[in-house]
Amino acid sequence: MGIHELVVEAHQEVRKDRRAETRYPFFRQIMLMVTGKVPTHAFTREISSVGVGLLHDVPLVPGEVELSIPSKKGYSIRVRTKILWCSPCGEGWYISGGQFVGTAFVEQ
Repeated sequence: MGIHELVVEAHQEVRKDRRAETRYPFFRQIMLMVTGKVPTHAFTREISSVGVGLLHDVPLVPGEVELSIPSKKGYSIRVRTKILWCSPCGEGWYISGGQFVGTAFVEQ
């Protein structure tokens, strides 16, 4: 199997995705807060105006979490996010997709 086959696999995955909202690659370390648990670091994978893709080392159940996403301008955006799905993607790693809910606000 060569690189070409991996590119074909990636292209097929993109074609299966039917979301209408334009998403942008967005890799950034964030804080992930789940009610009743210690905040943990996670990473964004992509972002759109309505949601975000995440990479993290804890499994998430569908439901609301809070994200603190740093801006390059020195502040963070805090936003409630409804986790819609979570799948393992390697030893101890998970990817998930979330939809923004409520109002985002700036935190210093």
